[in-house]
Amino acid sequence: MFKKITALLLAIAVFTGCVGISEVASAKEFKTQSSPVVDSKNKVELKSNKEKRVAPIVARIIVSAAGYAVKKLGKKVADDVWPVVKKKLDDLLEKAEDISIKGPGGGERVFAIFDKNKEIFRLDAKLLKKPDGYYLWVHYHITPDMSEHHDIAEIYMGKNKPAGW
Repeated sequence: MFKKITALLLAIAVFTGCVGISEVASAKEFKTQSSPVVDSKNKVELKSNKEKRVAPIVARIIVSAAGYAVKKLGKKVADDVWPVVKKKLDDLLEKAEDISIKGPGGGERVFAIFDKNKEIFRLDAKLLKKPDGYYLWVHYHITPDMSEHHDIAEIYMGKNKPAGW
């Protein structure tokens, strides 16, 4: 079951453009190797007969983040906000050493990314009720000031409250 879910998430990630084919291939190579060596930058060094390859764990985090975004926001909304989020994550995760991800919370959180158990990025979505209907305010928080809101989009959701909100 886990393999099917992973394959589905990878397919969604490639289809929505959140990861490239090379990142997915690197993540698959990481999974199939029997004795990876982890270096200080939290990358896995893979030894092959032809050449050494480095498969970043970042690819797994990106795929997970894309899955959480589609799950919480829906594909249409995720398509609108993902390019902005992906660019921020690419820049931020290059510097990370010990990364992990936490999925949707009970409130606004779509996902949060941690480095050494300290939150470094959080994507939030808040449902706003205005006179003409409901809007989804999508924004992110990033280090060093996690209290500051960085707007991505305010997306009209319709006159009726969307399901699940």
